[in-house]
Amino acid sequence: MNVFARNKAIAALMILSLAAAACSNEPVAKPQTSAETPAKKDTLVIAQSTETRDLTDIDPLQKDITLPRSMVFDTLFERKADGKLVPSLAESFEVNGNTVHIQLKKNISFHSGDPLTADSVKATLEKILDKNVTTSYKSGFSGIDQIKVLNDLAIDIVSKQPNYVLPNFLAEMPVLSAKQLAAGDEYKTKLNGTGPYVLEDWKRGELVSLKLNDKYWGEKPAFAKVVVKNVADESTRIAELLSGKADIASDISPASLERIKGQKGFQAVSEPGVRVTWLSYHFKAPFDNKKVRQAIYKAIDRKGLAQNLYGDFASPATAPVIKGGAGYVEAYPLTDFNLDEAKKLIAESGIQTPVTIDLDARKVDLDIAQIVQAQLKKIGIEAKINTIDAGAFFDPKRFEERKSGSIMLSTSFDNPEKETYRLLGTAYSAESFYKRYGYQPLPEADALVKQYIAEPKAENRTELAKNVLQMSKEDASVLWLMHPSNIYGISDALDWKPDGTGRVEIRQIKVK
Repeated sequence: MNVFARNKAIAALMILSLAAAACSNEPVAKPQTSAETPAKKDTLVIAQSTETRDLTDIDPLQKDITLPRSMVFDTLFERKADGKLVPSLAESFEVNGNTVHIQLKKNISFHSGDPLTADSVKATLEKILDKNVTTSYKSGFSGIDQIKVLNDLAIDIVSKQPNYVLPNFLAEMPVLSAKQLAAGDEYKTKLNGTGPYVLEDWKRGELVSLKLNDKYWGEKPAFAKVVVKNVADESTRIAELLSGKADIASDISPASLERIKGQKGFQAVSEPGVRVTWLSYHFKAPFDNKKVRQAIYKAIDRKGLAQNLYGDFASPATAPVIKGGAGYVEAYPLTDFNLDEAKKLIAESGIQTPVTIDLDARKVDLDIAQIVQAQLKKIGIEAKINTIDAGAFFDPKRFEERKSGSIMLSTSFDNPEKETYRLLGTAYSAESFYKRYGYQPLPEADALVKQYIAEPKAENRTELAKNVLQMSKEDASVLWLMHPSNIYGISDALDWKPDGTGRVEIRQIKVK
């Protein structure tokens, strides 16, 4: 039995065992009485796999917050499913060379009652750019040179060079109160946004409770209260959903789908994920040899990898960003998979096979690593899988301690902006994330990345992205594997379809 067939069999067994558990050990859905239907209650309950992020200090400046940031805080713009930006707090915006000019809407207030002004936009940006604040927003805003408040409702954000992709990153930035930021660290413990909900309660490690902001300036959500539960175990999250204790269960694996689909009154929905699974290296021998890296690129069957692990709930990566993202171009066609060419490149590299190497992966990516391991064996590379804790995985000290190179495999790089530049800069610019592991970025690629953000026309930016990716594919420093989907289990009583932003946007959820 080949590895893909074996994985299908394993997945089938997992589904059967989970289904059996649902019948014997886990509570099943009970028929809802009219008093229990979501139409009669005003509370929405969400069960997710981790505690609402950054509520250890309630710091809304951390980029990967999914809840409650998008409910408590508004952004200057919103991104629609088609990728277009539309105004939110901003009335309008215009990019002209180095400058993004933003005009704010009138008569919007923070939960504290203080009015929204351009000073708060400036204070939020300055907080993000503060050298003492740790936030991944910095990568998108690093080129900002000046922030000029023109009046209460107008602001200019001036970059060191023309920057036509900056609005994509501003669209993800929550706007905080200038007055609160001036008060020190209060913003970390008392959420004060302009959004549709205010923080009501927070039980560390258990749940976050939000109540409706009666004075919200925009369209009010359908629910007076939202409770976000921290339920780490997937089986328990599904049980919460099927027993009626939760209306939405997030972070569902493909293997558990049948357990939800088999229950009347519930369904599973999905959206393209905004993360990417990638493979790169500690660039010591044999991975300092470009032909070895090129051989690995040819040897990995991305389509088979995605289908056998996730079925229809992942897309093989043909670019660093998902289709529909800004600057997307199919630079890595699936037809590049070619075992004969891979074996030829290994022979040309001069290394002796079979060769044993280390393959480092986090526990969450272990199934992916095992399939990659099987595929590499076909070209004479014996990969020893090391599961590394998340905290240590990206520590470059591991590289310093090893005499030989190794493969790194991870699912990461949140990209809710769906902006190719985030990955181009991360992987191929002079500030490449991979430099810490011995990678030497190509100067030519770095120059093209700089041109990308300075180019006003979207079609020209796409062409520049194509050139960067063609150059980097030949260098084979990073292999983009797939984009796993976000899968949710939801009650049939809800009218909601994920919009592709990677977040549960409460304002879009209605009761049938």
